[in-house]
Amino acid sequence: MQRALVIEDQDLMRLALIQELKASLADCLLLGAPTLEIAKQQLGSHDVDLAIIDPGLPGFDPTSRTHRLWVIEQIVEASPSAIHLVITGSDSLEEAEDCRRLGVAGYVSKTGLMRGSLGQVLEDVSNSGFSIRLSQTKHMTADVHYPGLTAREQEIVDWMRRRQRGMKRRDIYEQMGERFGIDPGSVEKYYKQARAKLLKRGHLPKGV
Repeated sequence: MQRALVIEDQDLMRLALIQELKASLADCLLLGAPTLEIAKQQLGSHDVDLAIIDPGLPGFDPTSRTHRLWVIEQIVEASPSAIHLVITGSDSLEEAEDCRRLGVAGYVSKTGLMRGSLGQVLEDVSNSGFSIRLSQTKHMTADVHYPGLTAREQEIVDWMRRRQRGMKRRDIYEQMGERFGIDPGSVEKYYKQARAKLLKRGHLPKGV
């Protein structure tokens, strides 16, 4: 059985990342740690295959490059056989390169992180050995959760709202089909159901 450790001091974010991993790694024991000390305890008790690290942990200055890299280095050294991903709300290209030199396989910004992103990052790591996703604030939109939609319908609407200019609906159907493990025709069916519900309630957003 695979094991993954999420090192994140914010309870809601830690739980959200664990839920994301559940969707991507079906047969995996998932562990959480809010501090570096607890993370080391977990790594001393479990051989993990994947470690997700937020370098801004309690007891360290989240604005200090030295502190942040020291936290990451401690985790990497304590779990040398694991794949390491850094997920941070204060991303930069310089820090991403520093992390890569430390042996980190992925560097991801929390800003704009969508459902399904972790699975895509892990796929990138598997294919190319390293994945980097910096924040792109110009492409961000507000979160809007509509009444009456199922979780899958809501996610399809989110993807439609956030698609880049020039991307066709068919492209979204194919991408989400891969995400859910279903055919694009089924995704289109869910999309049309969601759109009909939104039209009925008068909540149809721009781009959907």
